[in-house]
Amino acid sequence: MSDRNESTNTEQEKFHLYVPDFYGNAPLYMLLADFMEHIPQWFFDDFKISAAYGSFPNCIWNGGRVTFDRITRSTMDRVIRELNNRGIAVRYTFTNPMLEEKHMSDTFANICLEAADNGMNEVLVNTQVVEDYVRTNFPGYKIISSTTKCLRTIEEVEAELDKDYYLVVLDSSLNKDERIFSIGKRGRLELLVDHGCMLNCPNSKNHYVELGRSQLTFSESTFVCPTVGKTFEEVMQGEHCISRELMKEKYIPGGFRHFKLDGRVFKPEKLVDSLLYYMVRPEFRPRVKEIIKKEIYDNRAVW
Repeated sequence: MSDRNESTNTEQEKFHLYVPDFYGNAPLYMLLADFMEHIPQWFFDDFKISAAYGSFPNCIWNGGRVTFDRITRSTMDRVIRELNNRGIAVRYTFTNPMLEEKHMSDTFANICLEAADNGMNEVLVNTQVVEDYVRTNFPGYKIISSTTKCLRTIEEVEAELDKDYYLVVLDSSLNKDERIFSIGKRGRLELLVDHGCMLNCPNSKNHYVELGRSQLTFSESTFVCPTVGKTFEEVMQGEHCISRELMKEKYIPGGFRHFKLDGRVFKPEKLVDSLLYYMVRPEFRPRVKEIIKKEIYDNRAVW
């Protein structure tokens, strides 16, 4: 049965999509969520945007990418409120691998946690110190094991699923490993479907350490990833990437319900191409893209 005829999907039947950079892309996700509510025929009806991940800028707990910018508490509150009101959880990427116990008293990180502590939102973790702190002091958050742990064996993944995590984000190097379809708790696995990094990248852990150090010390990262300049079409040629068709034909019937999109450092056009590919019916993509260019970015030079 085609996507167009699947008009009876309930919220429970829809798969979950997680999108990048809730702060920088908040207006974009608000626009898309409003379009999905008022012009649903533009979109596939088999998914929901369940969360947007990322961090408010300057938070030393942030990992995976580095974010610097000016931010106020009122802006934080507005972003959280507007996304949550549209059913989109804020998911903090508190995955800086350089954190120690002394960093748990950081004022800004705790303000971030307090601002979104309403029982709806989530925290990605990859260190025990952050996990323990959030579980003890902010028990309302859903705790998610981050792909930045670089767990690359089935045994490591199964052991992680046996722990008390809401979800476990799979290392993308295992996306096409047939053994993941035999994992008993795969319904709690989240798959990164359009990761631009090379398969089994040997530099991943060092990259995350370098980025974490840069965030912690408010310094520019010197790490250069050779895959950053790829277009979305080039990214999707990666052997570990999962097309929308494959999600529908194999992964969802195989018990997977959670899918994550890369893109915290994507250029606008690359990010939008990714979102449109997974969310919007092909015949409406040019129209939606033009609206996004006009309403969100305005300055076409960013493309």
